[in-house]
This record gives sequence, C-alpha cells and structure tokens, in this order.
Amino acid sequence: MHLLSCRLQRVRQHLDLQLSFGRQLTLIGGVNESGKSTLVEALHKTLFLRSTATGRGVEELRSRTHGGLPEIELCFAAQGQRWTLRKRFAGAGGTCQLSNQQGQAHSGPAAEEELARLLGLEGPIEGRRIAQLPDRWAHLWVRQGDSGFNPLEGKPESYDYERLLQQLQAKTNLGTMQSPLDRQVIEQLQQRLAQLFTATGRIKAGSPLAQVIQRENEGLEDCNAAQQQLLDLEQAMERLGAIDERLSTIDRDLRPGLLRERELEQHQQLLQAELEPVLLQRQSLERQLKQRLELERTQQEQQKEQRQLQQQLEQALAQQAQRGAEQERQEQISKTAQQHLQGLRSKQERVRQRLDLQQVRRERHQLEAHQQEMNRLQADASRLKQTLADLPPITAEQVRSLRQAEQAVAQAEARLEAMATSIEVLQSDQVIQLGGALLQPGERRQLNSISDLQVGDGVRLRVSPGGGDALPQSQAQLERCRTECGLLAKQLGAANSEAAEAIEQQRRSLEQELSTLRQAAKAIPWSGLSERLAALLPRQVELERAMALADPEELPEDPTALEALDAELRESIQRQSSAIEAQQQQQNQQRQQEQVQARQLEQQRGRLEQLAGSLAMLNARLKEESPGESPEASAERLNELKQELLQRRGTLGAIEAERQQLQQQRPGSLGAAQLLEQLNQEKELLLNERGQNEQRCASLGAQNPSAQLELAQARLENVQRERQHQEREARALQLLQEHFHQAQAELANRYSEPLCAALNPYLGVLLNAGNERALLEFNPKQGFQQLQLLQNNQAYDFGRLSGGMREQLAGALRLAMAEVLMEAYDGALPLVFDDAFTNTDRQRLAQLQGMLQRGMEQGLQLILLSCHPEDYQHVLNWAQEKTPSDSIEGASGVEVKLSRSS
Repeated sequence: MHLLSCRLQRVRQHLDLQLSFGRQLTLIGGVNESGKSTLVEALHKTLFLRSTATGRGVEELRSRTHGGLPEIELCFAAQGQRWTLRKRFAGAGGTCQLSNQQGQAHSGPAAEEELARLLGLEGPIEGRRIAQLPDRWAHLWVRQGDSGFNPLEGKPESYDYERLLQQLQAKTNLGTMQSPLDRQVIEQLQQRLAQLFTATGRIKAGSPLAQVIQRENEGLEDCNAAQQQLLDLEQAMERLGAIDERLSTIDRDLRPGLLRERELEQHQQLLQAELEPVLLQRQSLERQLKQRLELERTQQEQQKEQRQLQQQLEQALAQQAQRGAEQERQEQISKTAQQHLQGLRSKQERVRQRLDLQQVRRERHQLEAHQQEMNRLQADASRLKQTLADLPPITAEQVRSLRQAEQAVAQAEARLEAMATSIEVLQSDQVIQLGGALLQPGERRQLNSISDLQVGDGVRLRVSPGGGDALPQSQAQLERCRTECGLLAKQLGAANSEAAEAIEQQRRSLEQELSTLRQAAKAIPWSGLSERLAALLPRQVELERAMALADPEELPEDPTALEALDAELRESIQRQSSAIEAQQQQQNQQRQQEQVQARQLEQQRGRLEQLAGSLAMLNARLKEESPGESPEASAERLNELKQELLQRRGTLGAIEAERQQLQQQRPGSLGAAQLLEQLNQEKELLLNERGQNEQRCASLGAQNPSAQLELAQARLENVQRERQHQEREARALQLLQEHFHQAQAELANRYSEPLCAALNPYLGVLLNAGNERALLEFNPKQGFQQLQLLQNNQAYDFGRLSGGMREQLAGALRLAMAEVLMEAYDGALPLVFDDAFTNTDRQRLAQLQGMLQRGMEQGLQLILLSCHPEDYQHVLNWAQEKTPSDSIEGASGVEVKLSRSS
C-alpha cells in the first residue's frame, strides 16, 4: 500500500492544495506555519477517523479564513488496485466515498468498513474515541516533536504487533507461538491459579486454599482452648492444695509466737513511758549549763570590742580636723580656675558671633542666587507647558493603532488588487469603450466589478474579475478599513501615521525637556526660600549689633584665622574644664569620704552605747542564772541522771533482744498485733479462694478435658493434611505455569533476532563504525521492549542516548519495522517523517541520507516534511533518477514547496 496523490480543500490555512506523492520519496519543504503538519494530520485523519465524527478532532481541521467544511481526497494503491477516497468532515452530515478503477464504489459506513479492511484494521475511530487516534500506525506516522520517542514503548497495537509477529514467523519459519492445546492448558492453569491467588501473588479470599487455612486456624484455636482448659483444671487443683497447706501453717506455727511478742511489746512501751521524764530533766540541766557558758563568753568578747572602738574614735577625730584645713585650700584654687574659664568662654563667644555673621552673609547671597534660578526655571516650564497644550494629545499607542489601520487598508487593497482584472489596450483601429468610457491605445485599467467592454459597434463583451463571491467581500472590507482609518486620523488630527508620529515624538521631546526642568528644580532647595531669606535679615542685624557692643578687642577678619582661634579657645576651655572637673571630682570624693567617716563615727558612738547596755544586761542575766545552786552542784546532779538512764536502757535492751529473737522466727517486719490482723485477713481470703477453686474444678471437670484435647488434635491433624495437599497442588500449578512461561520466553527471544537483523543494516549505514548494533527483548505478554544500542561492548538504554541519537535510532527502527511489515501490505508501506531529525548534526547528515536511501531500496515509500529541504537534496536526486516500476505509480522522487498562502 502506498500513497499516490491528495487534495485538501478548506483545511485550516489550505484553501485548495493538490500534490502528488513519489513512489519512493516525497520531499515537502516550507517555512514554519506553512501547513506541513496540517497536511500530515489531515492525511492521517482521512485514513483513520470516521467522516461523521464530531468534537475536537474535526474542529481542528476547519479553516478560520476560508468558508466551508473541510474536504479531502486521497488516492492510494492497495491490493493491486488504485483507490480514490473522498471524505467531507461535517459532523453527522459527513460523507465518505471509496472507489477503484474496476468500478467498485462504496459510500457511507460501507466505505469506512472497506477502507479499514484495506488498511488491515478493525474499523474507523469514532469521535468519542479520538484519544485512540495517535496509536494508529504510530510506527509509520512520525509527528513533529515525537521523533525522539521509542515506538516500542507504546501499546503493542500502536505498532501493528500481531501482523509484525506474523511476518517475523513467515521470514524465519518459527511456526506459531503456541499450539491450540498449549493455549488451552495455559488458560486452564491461569484459571486455576486465579481461583487460588490474587494478581499480587497473595492467597485469594474464599478460595479452597484460603478455606482450608481458615479451618486449620480454627482447629488450632480449638486445640489451644482445650489444652488451656486442661491446664486451668490442673492449676486450680494445685492451688487448692496450696491453700489448705497455708491454712494449717497459720493455725499451727505462727499464732503462739505472735501472742508472746505482743506481751513484750506492751511491757516495752510501759518502760519507755517511765524513761521520758528522766530524759526531759537531763536535757533541762544540760541546756542551763550551756547557756551560762555562752553568756560568759559573750561578755568577754563585748568588753574587748568596747576597748577597740574607743581607740578608733579618738584617731578619727584627729584626722577629721586635718581634712577640714585641706578642703579650704582646694576651694580657693577652684575659684581662681573658674574665673579664668569664664574669660576664655567670653572670648570664644565673640569669635563665634563673628563666624556666624560671616556665615549668615554667605547664606543670604546663596539664597538670593537660588531665588533667581528658580524664577528662570518657572518661566521655562510655563513656556513648555503652553507648547504642549497647543499640540494634539497623541500617544504612541494611538500612533500604532493608526499605523495598523493603514496596514489593514494596504492589505485589503492588495487582496482586492490580486482578485481584480486589468485591461490594457495595446493597439486598436476601432473605438473601445469600457463601462461607457473610452479606452485609448496604451491605456490600462483595473476592474474590481463586472463591466461591459464594447469594441466598435458590433462587439460587446462582459468582463468579470476573479474571486467570485470573495470580491464584494474584499471591496466591503476595503471600504470598512478606509472608514476606520479615516476616523482614527480625524480623531488624532493628523493626515497620516507619519504626521501623527512626528507630533507624538515632538510631545515626547517636550515632556522630556519639562521633566529635565523638574529634575533641575528638585536640586534647588526652593521650599521656604523666601521665608528663610526674610529670616536671615534680622539675624544679620542682631549679630552686627552684638559685635558693635562687644569688647573692642581686635579679632582677625579671615574665616580661616577665626576658625583656628575658635579651635584654640575650644581646646583651652576643654583643658580648663577638665582640670576644674577633676578638681571638683576630687573634692566630691573628699566630701564623700568625710561623710562616710562621719557616719562611721556616729556608728562607733552608737556601738559603744549598745555595748555598754548589753554588758549591763549580761551581768544581770548571770546573776539570775545561778541564784542558789553552783555550777558544780548542777554537774553532779546531771551525772546522777545519766546513771539512771543507763540502767533503764539496759532493761529496754533485754526486752528488745527477746522481741528480735521472736521476729527472726517469723517472716516480715510488721509488729505482732499488725501481723495477727494480717494473718486473720489472709485466712479469710484463703477460705474464699478455696471455695472459688472448688467450684471452678467442678465446672472444668464436668466434661473430660483430656478427651476434648485429643479430639481437637485429631481434627487439626486432618485439616493440616488437607492444607498440605492444597499447597502441593498450588505449587505444582505454579511450577507448571513457570515452565510454560520459560518455554514461551525461550521461543519469544527468537522473535527479537530477526527484527534486530532487519534493524542492524540501517545502523551500519548510519554509524559506519562496524561494531554498533541494536539489542532487543521480547515478552509474549508485553511485546518488544528493552531497546538498547551496543557501542564498544557497552549497552546503552534508549532513554540514556542523546536527543539526536534517539531520533536516528528510532528512525532506523521504524524503517526496519516497515520493511518487515510491507509484505503484508502488497510489498509497500508509506513512512511519514514530519521534521523528524531536528537534533541531528550536520556531520551525520550524509549517513542519515544513506539510511533513508536503503529504506527506499527495500521498497518503502518515504514522505519527508522539513523546514530545510536542502538537507535531503542528495537523496531526492537519487530518487528522481529511478524509473517507475509499474503503471499505477508516478515519479520515484517528488519535491513540493509550501508557502503560507498555499
């Protein structure tokens, strides 16, 4: 099957496009937006999209500049005959006609079905299934921008998968992929496994295997429950024995010892109560002795401190008298320094007044200059604003609108002139009239409407210009454009766009000049200029009066000398001030020291008074502490109390030893009374627990737990044997399926070899290195995959190649696939490349042409669309030199050039 010719009417920018296809090569060149991709899309939809389709797929074919519905006629050769296909895409009213040279003619749905049969397809694509359209012949129809995609990565049906396998089988005598019996076996295996496992390999819920696993889990739970019941019975019986043994131990061993221990504890508490008054009496005597010793020590320390404070007070009074005399001398020195500092500051004030007067005079002259400059700028700005007001208000956007309107008028005139007919009288011996007006020899006139041409008296002709119905539309459009252009020119007040542009440029220049004046005005401190100038005059008068009344001491007039004098005075004042400040700080420190020492004197006097009072109080307390008893008598009475305490503690120690001996004979650290109470509570709890365990044993022993356990174990063993049987069967099915898939894979790998054998010669021409070849894998379920390029013993995946190499490898693969498939299509197939090699460098362009030439030698029909047709001129010349092989075909090589007005 190959394409012969086509005609596109009202398809996007193409009003009426006709072209013929070469048998081996058709080179279609044109700049961008000349309609190359539109041609490819229209041919593809003509072959595969139903004519009655609606929606986006049909709307993309409609023209926005030419009235009417898209209509396409395509001639092609298939099954040894020449067929003509006509489709008119009009939604529900679309038409399809298919006929051949033998007189067979089909229309409507019958034509669509016959076309699909000739193309080896199931049927045309409906409008609602427009998403499937790019998959039709995707290996033969290379769209712009898709050349770098691997054609094997799509769906298997997108590259004619089934027919490709059939051709590979026919070429290599591989036989069929599977026999009918093999297919039945694998299908039954898949059904059986689908009943047992999910798609992810997990056991399917509700399957026999899942059911037997569930029964096994239930049997295991029953077995565990029976075993737990038997264990609970045994534990309950053991607990009953332990409770009885504990009750006998409590009544037999623990109770007598606890009674004796409680008696000893009561005796010990009585002795402890008698010991408490003796301890209190001893503590009172010890506290009295300690207080007396502490009072005597305090009395001695305070007497020593009183003597030291008296000596310090006498020394401080002598130092205070010396500091008073030194302070009077420092005050006299400070007064003299203050007088000298005042003189320096007065002189500095006069110097600064002279400097301020000079500064005021300079500022006055500067402000007067600013005021004059401001008046000049205001006058210039008023002049520019008046000039701008006199010019029409034209903007750059309005100028562009007028220019676009003039361009629209020019385009309309050119379009009308292209449709008009011109008449020129070269020579005549008769009177010639056109529309009633005479035509002289050498005169030329242009007709835009139907006119009568009269030659002499006996010849009268009617002349109609071309364009048909489009001519009145063009005339109306020209008048409309002229009217719009005239209105714009009238609104702007300019004759044309050049005049309007000149006015706009003049306005822009004036506005720029006015902006420059504003910037210059901003540089002048004009805010409050008059007020500041008026404020300077009183200040100048005041300074001049002050200078006249000041000390007539001569001061320099030079500003530099005045500033130097001011700096010198400032340094002298700073030095004098620092010295006075240091002296004042020293005096302040001395005053602070005097104040501190005065406070210290007052504190020492107060402390002496406090010590005198405290000593008097201590003497009184010492007399009160021992009114009748001496310290020796108190110490003797304290020793007697200690001996009595030792005897009583010995008796308590013997009782405590006996109690500890009794406690060692029983566990725990509680007292006898508490332990007796605890034992009674424990006995009551054990009696309750014994009753509960007796009732539990009766309940658990109602049925034979051992028999129940043996029955559950027998059921579990039966279910486990059934599960093992199910699992062995499932593993056998999986193993059998694995062997089938392995056999299929081993056979499938033999399908990639013949396709690589067809691909590698193209790579040999393209790469011209000798060791590069393609690698390919085949999966019976997913088709061909894992396309790789082997270079220098290193395999590179298709996705890791450069953009240009992906285009070239994909192009070689498409040529090889078409070469394998063309035997199923009467020995020929069209292969379309729409700007498919945009990333190919110039150095490999010759090898690329050689690869395309090899495809044509094998019988393929190539249709190349490119913005640079000169790149393929060599292969075009080669194709044009070939002779057509039959009468149906035309030339071997055809070149077509499209333009934006095609």
